[in-house]
Amino acid sequence: MSLRRLAASALRRGGANDGGVLAAVRAEIAHELSSSPSSSPPSLQSQDIPDFSTVSDAPRGQEVLLRRRDASEEVLVSAVLAPLRFEGEEPLPRDALMKVFVSKPDVKPVMRFDCRAFADEGDGGSADYDVTAVCYHPFAGECDAGEDKYEGPEFRNLDPQLQVALKGYMVARGVNSKLASLLHHHLVEKERWQYMNWLKTLEEMFSKDH
Repeated sequence: MSLRRLAASALRRGGANDGGVLAAVRAEIAHELSSSPSSSPPSLQSQDIPDFSTVSDAPRGQEVLLRRRDASEEVLVSAVLAPLRFEGEEPLPRDALMKVFVSKPDVKPVMRFDCRAFADEGDGGSADYDVTAVCYHPFAGECDAGEDKYEGPEFRNLDPQLQVALKGYMVARGVNSKLASLLHHHLVEKERWQYMNWLKTLEEMFSKDH
C-alpha cells in the first residue's frame, strides 16, 4: 500500500478529464489484489486467542480491544498500528502499539503497560514486543489524564531484573509474543482491507465522470 505510489501514478497518467486519477486508482487496486486478494474483513478467531475475548474490532475501526477476566483480575489489551513512517520514498514496516491494563476487583490502582510490537523482517513474519512504559492510575478512565502527574521512571531506566520481572508478569497473563504477533498481523491485514474499500469507493466516484 502506498499513497505516494498512487499520487505518482496519477501524475503519469494525466491528460484524462480526471487528471488520470481513475486509471491510477484501478492500477493500485490491481496491485493490492495481487498481494492481498481477500475481499472480506479479517477477523480474530477465538481458537487463536483462547485466553481472551474480543471486546471491540469494528471492520472500519482502527483499534482492537481484547479482554481476559477471571475471579481475581481483568486484563484489557488495546492495540492500534503505529503512525506510518518513511525512509526516503519507501514506507517502513508498521509497528503495533499496545496498552495493557491489569485490574483487580475492588482494588486500586489500575496498572498500565505501554508496549510496542514490531514486525520481524525475516520470512516468518512473526513479532515480538518491548515494554516502553509502566504506570498506574486510580481507574482506567484516568490513564491519559493528568499529564503533570509523576508516572514513574522510563522503563529502560529500571533495574534490568525488574524489567524482566514486569515483562514476565504480562507473559503470565497471556500477553506474550504469540499474542503480539497475532495482533500485529491482524491490524496490518485489517488496514489493507480498509484501504481496498477506500480505493473502491474512489473508483466508483470517479467512474461516474466517464
